[in-house]
Amino acid sequence: MNRLEAMDAFARVVKNGNFVSAASELGISPGMVTKRVQRLEATLGAKLLSRTTRRLSVTEIGRRYYKFCDRILAEMQQEDREIRRLQHDARGEIKVLSPMSFGIMQMGKLVSGFMAAYPDVQVSLTIADATKRVLDPVEFGADLAIRFSLKKDSTHYLRRLGTLHWIACASPAYLQRSGTPAAPDQLVNHSCLVTHTRFGDGRWLFKGAQGPQTVQVSGPVSPSNAITMRYMVLDGAGIALLPTFAVADDLRSGHLVRILQDYEIPDLPICALYPHANEQPRKVKLFVDFISKQLRHAPWD
Repeated sequence: MNRLEAMDAFARVVKNGNFVSAASELGISPGMVTKRVQRLEATLGAKLLSRTTRRLSVTEIGRRYYKFCDRILAEMQQEDREIRRLQHDARGEIKVLSPMSFGIMQMGKLVSGFMAAYPDVQVSLTIADATKRVLDPVEFGADLAIRFSLKKDSTHYLRRLGTLHWIACASPAYLQRSGTPAAPDQLVNHSCLVTHTRFGDGRWLFKGAQGPQTVQVSGPVSPSNAITMRYMVLDGAGIALLPTFAVADDLRSGHLVRILQDYEIPDLPICALYPHANEQPRKVKLFVDFISKQLRHAPWD
């Protein structure tokens, strides 16, 4: 028995004073209303209504239970209205999960822009180390997670937001000291910084006029994230493959120099991962749309 349906049927019978009107409001037959009330009485082990051919009356226990049903059903209706409001209004809190380097260097700016456009929405941004665990929004209690992969390792919904471009770069001081490689195969003679997050095995992939080319590189250190690697490259520690969001300002200022410009490094997708495709609150949909629009014209590219 659906307890709430039975409680609703009983409460409507009491309010209307008969089974026929209650059945009409519920869109079911009077016989079905009778069955629901009888099952409720059987579950409670108490008589709620006294029925004769001429008269319907509420028992003492029935009057008490009616007050309880009326309160519970009213609270449920109020909560339903509140949930619908939260689902459709651009207000409330959004919890967002982001990889470390991108979260620290770029997500703050994106979140600030969104909150300026939608001041009734508060964004809680959690930055986590994606090298140690998969950023699953459910595990972290988040509405969505930013990911750099199209791989679906769960039942979550994945939406592509933009593209993460990569370049090879070094500091002017390092290039002056060690020379500038003209082709990927010359990297074997250079100090290369290998991150744990991508190309962790030291096999760097390039695509040029002659097609794809893989080079096995090595270096003195292996930074665990793009932020650490950026600082080391700026200090002249060697050559690195880095996403443009991490080094755009350094390239503009001349503190870093892009090398091997005739060769492309495979891009990565920037995606939003969230649990449900069609049941997202409006505030989450607005956030994803806003981030997608910003990433299509990313200032670091």
